[in-house]
Amino acid sequence: MLRDVFYIGGYDPRSYRYYYALLKKNLLKQNAINHLDLEISSCFTNSQFPFCKITHQQALSYYYFLEWNEIVKKYWSRSILDFVLDFIYFFKMYILSGIFVTFIKESKTQLVAGLYPILYFTLGYSLAFACIYFLFLTLKEWNLFFAIFMAFVMVLAFSKLIIYGGKKIAVFWLSNIYAFCAKYALNKIEEIDGLIDGFAKVIYHKFKEHRNIKDYELILSAHSVGTILAVNIAAKVIARANKEGISLEGFKMLTLGECIPLVSFQKDYQAFKRDLELLVNTPIVWFDITSPIDGACFPFVDFVRISKIEAKFPPIYLSARFHKLFTPQSYKEIRRNRYLAHFLYLYATEIIGVYDYFNFIGGIDTLETKLLRSKNE
Repeated sequence: MLRDVFYIGGYDPRSYRYYYALLKKNLLKQNAINHLDLEISSCFTNSQFPFCKITHQQALSYYYFLEWNEIVKKYWSRSILDFVLDFIYFFKMYILSGIFVTFIKESKTQLVAGLYPILYFTLGYSLAFACIYFLFLTLKEWNLFFAIFMAFVMVLAFSKLIIYGGKKIAVFWLSNIYAFCAKYALNKIEEIDGLIDGFAKVIYHKFKEHRNIKDYELILSAHSVGTILAVNIAAKVIARANKEGISLEGFKMLTLGECIPLVSFQKDYQAFKRDLELLVNTPIVWFDITSPIDGACFPFVDFVRISKIEAKFPPIYLSARFHKLFTPQSYKEIRRNRYLAHFLYLYATEIIGVYDYFNFIGGIDTLETKLLRSKNE
């Protein structure tokens, strides 16, 4: 079995080095669970994309990291002003636009996730100003100028505390994602088109090179916001194949913890809608895997239907069923850590079951054989 896997991560400023380390650590850990005895090489950087080799006795996978963290760094919010601007943009694009009605109807949890940063920010500063006002009233009886000075100092101190707490519980990461995806829908991320073209070109040529090998598959694996980019990348690969009359049998997509509705729910997303329509009317294998404990994804939301797209080959929506993959004690801890739950798709499990990312990318048999067999069990 020969396999090319192209992985595109979520909205994260960290480079491929972090994701390679995460992959290696958890792949080796999962060997004790699935007994595949997979081996992973060092990371090579002498090609277009960093990659490593994953070796099984009967399979060889080349795992490529499609980096876009430099774009994330450019749009990453760092200051209070950045956070405020994100909140304003969220309010404009998700509330004033009226699409919050769709969120309420289709995925209330994700609307709450979008409002969560605003609530955190509002409540945090309400409490801060109440404390500062009480301090000011107390000190002004002694010295008015000192009271004003201390109020100013306390505003700065509370601001730093609010930012620190928000970063620790990923509040501002959420608001930044919502703002970024709204801009993406409006084609306001200038650098993204060239990046996607480059990704699609390399993926297509790799697929074209290996397509005549009997036991071969190419998997475009994407996580979180990366699933949005994956739609556009796959559409460009399909367009190239259609132009050259090449069958896409063996080309597959695996979307994990997807955030696609953050773009597809937007009113001005026609270019993205065309790509999504092309994708779901081309006979390729596409599995969309989510989990209800993942508060940063859209579990089991049929974003194709909601977009009013007629689809001959829609994604196959599956649950990761994490509750079956961890002990009750571990699962209880995971549920309290929503940030971890969103990345759990890339982690080793404690119990063998339906979901095994490392078997998908490194074991024998095709992706659909593993997932459809698991679905029927």
